[in-house]
Amino acid sequence: MEAQAGIVTGLQTEARIARVAKRARVLCRGMGPKRAREAAEELVRAGVSGLVSFGYAAGLAAEARPGLLVVPARIVADGGGEIATDLLWRERLLGRLAGHVACSDAPLAAVKQPLLSYLDKAAAWARMQAIAADMESAAIAAVARRARLPFIALRAVVDPAEFPLPTAALMAVDKDGRLRPFRLLKALWRQPRQIKALKELAGHAKKARASLLLALELAGASLAMPQHGRIDTPDDTRLPQPRDEHERH
Repeated sequence: MEAQAGIVTGLQTEARIARVAKRARVLCRGMGPKRAREAAEELVRAGVSGLVSFGYAAGLAAEARPGLLVVPARIVADGGGEIATDLLWRERLLGRLAGHVACSDAPLAAVKQPLLSYLDKAAAWARMQAIAADMESAAIAAVARRARLPFIALRAVVDPAEFPLPTAALMAVDKDGRLRPFRLLKALWRQPRQIKALKELAGHAKKARASLLLALELAGASLAMPQHGRIDTPDDTRLPQPRDEHERH
């Protein structure tokens, strides 16, 4: 039986991109660790052979420019703990991406709240020394660990470290990860100065989306997943269970 990757996203826009991987099963239950964990557990019950955290990330390091792909060697939790991603799967994916798109295997941070400002991102980098951050990967990794399934993350940087994330972008997304245009218009009516930042963010997102689409094209329909199925829990797994109150970057 051919291995099938289970892809978890926090946003419906990310899920639409992920469905380019025709042999993968894609599920979005919304933003944040609680909903990511629910989606990952549902995919495990459906019988997937491995889990993928897929979508966008916030840049923390100076080299994390919009469109950079992060396929991290490990996930670092805010407050302590980390887990290694699956070595064979990660190296197969990075091998297909090499020479075609900018990518990094530097650590990915699991943060506790949205990183809105440069100071937020600088503080996260100082704590975890990670190249980028998201809110879902730690929860998905924990589910994979318990199910003894291989896990990787494939994230594209949207907002670089120096870019302040407009609050309207967060207010426009509902709990299920769907963009609600009326919410966006309402936020902009209250704070019209955010229009310029949102336009810049849209440009960054366009680069990130292009990188993710290229990665999926290069990785193939099964996302470069090896046929090794369930695994033994690695010795370097030290990731605590994320709290439900976390929000997505």
